[in-house]
Amino acid sequence: MKLRKFLYLFLALWLTFPCIVIIVWMMDYNLLIGATGTAFLIQRILNCIAAISGVTLAFLHYRETEKKLKNKIMLAVITVGAAFFLLCWNFICIFFDSGEEYHSFTSPDGMHTIVIMENVSLISGRVLLYERINPFLIYPKERIITDDGYRPVCAGKYSLVWRGNIVTLSVADGAGGNETISVTLEER
Repeated sequence: MKLRKFLYLFLALWLTFPCIVIIVWMMDYNLLIGATGTAFLIQRILNCIAAISGVTLAFLHYRETEKKLKNKIMLAVITVGAAFFLLCWNFICIFFDSGEEYHSFTSPDGMHTIVIMENVSLISGRVLLYERINPFLIYPKERIITDDGYRPVCAGKYSLVWRGNIVTLSVADGAGGNETISVTLEER
């Protein structure tokens, strides 16, 4: 049956995706599609589809078995287990994906793209400058520490200066000062 093969293929992708993300992280890259498609968001979407796929496979199996009480209980256990697993894994993904804002900027000549990630905590804020390698991967270049809870790019308190493949980012630090970093981007 083609539907089953498709569902099993999707479940294989679902199980493979975290391994791919770990390999990407081990190579010091980060996964980001657009300015919102983080690895954790993609995993949450895959989790929802995987739960539906698992329940569908269990139901297809149930249709081919006798309609005994034992089989009905097995279908209910699989359905409830898949829903519980989905909720737990998605909660973990939401926990690790919260508090980050991504902003993408392209150089005037269109040759380079940088991504600025802002993250805040109770102690400090961080501004990380990434270079976009391709539509899926970004590479960290430099970071700035700001005052706690302060997002200078969201507040509009920043400036970008492009000189060829060199970009200079200046942000307000939230304590009345400015922090500046200059990064050389890869030649294309």
